[in-house]
Amino acid sequence: MRPLVPELRFPEFKGPWKPARAGDAFRKSKAKGEAGLPIYSVTQDRGLVRRDSLERHMGADAADETNLRAQPGDLVYNMMRMWQGAVGMASEECMVSPAYVVLSPKKGVSSKFFDYWFQNRHMLHQLWAYSHGLTSDRLRLYYQDFAKIPLALPDQPEQEKIAAVLDATSRKITLLTDKKTTLEDYKRGLMQRLFSRELRFTRDDGSPFPDWEERKLGEFVTAFSGGTPTVGREAYYGGKIPFIKSAEISRDTTSEYLSELGLKKSAARLIEKGDLLVALYGANAGEVAFSKLDGAINQAVLCVRSELDLSFSFHFLGWKKNALRARYLQGGQGNFSGTIVKAISMPFPHPDEQHKIAAALSALDAKIDALSQKISEMEAFKKGLLQKLFV
Repeated sequence: MRPLVPELRFPEFKGPWKPARAGDAFRKSKAKGEAGLPIYSVTQDRGLVRRDSLERHMGADAADETNLRAQPGDLVYNMMRMWQGAVGMASEECMVSPAYVVLSPKKGVSSKFFDYWFQNRHMLHQLWAYSHGLTSDRLRLYYQDFAKIPLALPDQPEQEKIAAVLDATSRKITLLTDKKTTLEDYKRGLMQRLFSRELRFTRDDGSPFPDWEERKLGEFVTAFSGGTPTVGREAYYGGKIPFIKSAEISRDTTSEYLSELGLKKSAARLIEKGDLLVALYGANAGEVAFSKLDGAINQAVLCVRSELDLSFSFHFLGWKKNALRARYLQGGQGNFSGTIVKAISMPFPHPDEQHKIAAALSALDAKIDALSQKISEMEAFKKGLLQKLFV
């Protein structure tokens, strides 16, 4: 039996939480929609959001009188995805799909507290356990089953204190994410100005650098890709050689490791930490990264080497990625190749100007990476709170 006291608790609150059912906290609202109210949709990652803010195509709206109405503070969930966290709190009076369930809080219940509680791992398991369906894609959580879910309920002041702490954490994550987005936008704009030569660096004495030359990448690099051991040979895997696939070129870990025999019996090729890698296949085709690992690559990865510093080329290829994808991956089909990559024509500044451009962009990358790390740390901290602040 689960304890009725959370692992982490504010000192001003004493005594166990009260045993209850979800139906003791919420009633099902059947209020009908009304013309003129905004229409909202439930998402798994953003909660309840205005439908017109979603990029994906939405089907035709139901008639206003068929839609359900939600009041500020109501919780709305998708019956088919509640067990995955598809729930959100209404911030204004609005309409939602009749396929959703609208929960109105009863007296003494903080909707914001439950909005966070539904993200808790144990509660998600409960939401799944009380859903009905033969397969996961057909699971549905009807209100009558939701109402039976057992829970422990603190008094409203403690609910609000918990929600306030998690709100503060969420705001911190949002601020860091917004700052990261701003830096990424600034970097894209700077790259556009630098590579179009609208903005130029000068020598240390203030004099201009010479004009840029156009050169093909293959004029100053060598390139090779790898291969994959025969499928099903267990002796080829489980060794100590990181086996880097297309989606892993920027990571410091891999999902598989080759044995020495696997390397010998395949076309996999060894690469070194610091080599420039290009993803040839898959969803991230065209992405570039400097390897963080000594390891081996398969046929979906191209290793590019040169006696010259490739930092400028790395940033240029990253800036050119979308244009290259549009040219070579028609409709999401096709792959890059070593021949295609080496044939890419690129501007070639004086080495000192290359260095200044690469240094400026790398400094921005470092700031963006630092923000990404802080966001990951805050998200892990919030996840820990979600486990410790709830019963």
